[in-house]
Amino acid sequence: MKLLTKFRLSNALDDKSGAPLPDSLAKEIDSCPELRDFAQCAAALEGALWKSPAVPAADETLHRSIMRAVRATAMEPPPRRVPMGLGLATALGALAALAICLAVRPPWASVRAASSEAQKNAMAQVVQEIDGALSQPVPVRVVAPLSNEWASVDHDIRNTTRFILASLP
Repeated sequence: MKLLTKFRLSNALDDKSGAPLPDSLAKEIDSCPELRDFAQCAAALEGALWKSPAVPAADETLHRSIMRAVRATAMEPPPRRVPMGLGLATALGALAALAICLAVRPPWASVRAASSEAQKNAMAQVVQEIDGALSQPVPVRVVAPLSNEWASVDHDIRNTTRFILASLP
């Protein structure tokens, strides 16, 4: 029975309307020393929980040093973000790896491994035909778009190199 009375008392203390305790509850608390002690402890706890803790005043020198640090941080430029740097570095690394792979084992290496003399002669003839075809002049209309594209690629590579070198510490 005392548990129910303690619950009712706790709910009455939680009610912030400021209403006094009901008469029946007040009579039960007055008649029982255990309930009286509980009511005093609960009231003290309720007051302590709603009371804001005392905050010590900050030392003036501490305040000044904190504000100085905040101002110094605000004056610093934000760090440069290089979102494309990692992608560019990865692309350059992939190109370097591809170049190394081609240099170590060129695609025509299997052709060199041909064992018969007839295959060697046939390959020499193919090379001579290709050389003859390449030595003929190519019309400007065919090469112009490729030249423009090559100039754009060269421009991009130079800008990328400048960007990467500027990003290095």
